[in-house]
Amino acid sequence: MARWRPRVPRAALAGLLVTVVVAMAASCAGEPPCRFNSDCDDAYCSDGVCKQDCLNASLDCPSGFVCNAVAQCAPPDGGTAPVPDGGAQLDAGDPDTGSDAPIHHDAVTAPDAPSRPDSGADAPHDATAGDTTSTPDAFPDTSGPLGTTLDLCTGDGTCAAGLLCRPEDIGGTSRCTPICTDTSECPTGDRCVTVGAEEYCVLSDVGRTCTASTNCNFGCLTGPAYCTMPCSSGSDCPNGYGCEAVGTPSVSVCVKAEVPCDTDTSGCIAAAACDTSATLVVASCTLACTTASDCPQRAAGFDAWTCDGLCRRPPDVYGPLPQGSTPAQYACDGSGTVVNLCNDAQHIDFVAFDIPGPPAVSCSATTTTAGIATDSCVDSCTYQGGCAFGYACTALGSVNGGGARVGLCLPALGGGEIGASCASSDECAFGYCNTTSGTCSRDCTADDLCTTGSTCTASGSIPVEGLPFKRCQ
Repeated sequence: MARWRPRVPRAALAGLLVTVVVAMAASCAGEPPCRFNSDCDDAYCSDGVCKQDCLNASLDCPSGFVCNAVAQCAPPDGGTAPVPDGGAQLDAGDPDTGSDAPIHHDAVTAPDAPSRPDSGADAPHDATAGDTTSTPDAFPDTSGPLGTTLDLCTGDGTCAAGLLCRPEDIGGTSRCTPICTDTSECPTGDRCVTVGAEEYCVLSDVGRTCTASTNCNFGCLTGPAYCTMPCSSGSDCPNGYGCEAVGTPSVSVCVKAEVPCDTDTSGCIAAAACDTSATLVVASCTLACTTASDCPQRAAGFDAWTCDGLCRRPPDVYGPLPQGSTPAQYACDGSGTVVNLCNDAQHIDFVAFDIPGPPAVSCSATTTTAGIATDSCVDSCTYQGGCAFGYACTALGSVNGGGARVGLCLPALGGGEIGASCASSDECAFGYCNTTSGTCSRDCTADDLCTTGSTCTASGSIPVEGLPFKRCQ
């Protein structure tokens, strides 16, 4: 059980209704929040939550790593990733040589929204049945047309002009990807990064466990031990991460805020960035800011974070439990109302395709109360910021009774290519299972990109970010 302390009363919950219209298996196995690895079964304790990085090292870990006894990717000598110490080094390596060059971090000096399932009237999985596509070949036929962006590939010669065949992430699947000079030229969820003498689009792996830059597409914050990416504002980062300058010389990168710090501040970029505001039920990591644009960004329609030198959470958020935390945790706010403690105030039972009610909570308790075993925290997202590693921003939610679609971070580490059979989104490479057709798809709303053999097609009348929702089929 995670400890919490009651805070002073505050205004009633904002009346924001968020609907989720697809479901998938829970993405983060583990017990309720923890303090030690021994509190977890076949998992390790990170940021107060039991987590698993891997089951099979060859599929789940960076090249050369093993899957250790606590399901954590680790060096082959039997070591483990370093325990976060509250400080951070940005190990971004040398873009010309690939060598590691740690940059020391300067310390930061600044000190339940109710949900229900959608009726499905406009849900993507309610589109006309029969819109299936055949399962694509594992690799393009080099005797025919060359691969286009996102196609699986075996070498540069199998991709069309202007594209390289490169892994999406360290040790990941190789796909045809554009040569680029700016992230705007990349598929949704990718970033334009310099690798050696080349500059091309790679998957954003923000949040992936790391020990050095060689584990990441860009760089590793080696104190809290996760991969990061450069940013110019919080809009360039996944929800739950803001944009802060770290290191000497400083580099603006995505910094994680969705970490509890009531009893342990080691998960924060600096101990001074633990927010103990009375408006929170559980103290939460945050980051320094100049304006609110530096702070984590939620999907349109949600209350926004604010800045007073530190990034402050909106009034409907009571805790920092990250995307995928399972089971979601609950406690009472200062008014005696039971609230969830998820970073984005959103949760779902991915197994039952439903939003569970809160468990019975004693407001006099000093620990949080777990929801049902399959109740998981889920973050909303924007196409620009995308999602943390292992998830894809897919517009399968709606806000305030269905007036607009919102992106949700759905598991995206399955092997199913577009057109492959699926029962849930965690089986699909792009985090989207069209449950009507029973085939994997991809949200192509913002980039119009689909793999060879599928087409980006408008589906449903409710827009997302002002654009008509589209998917690959």
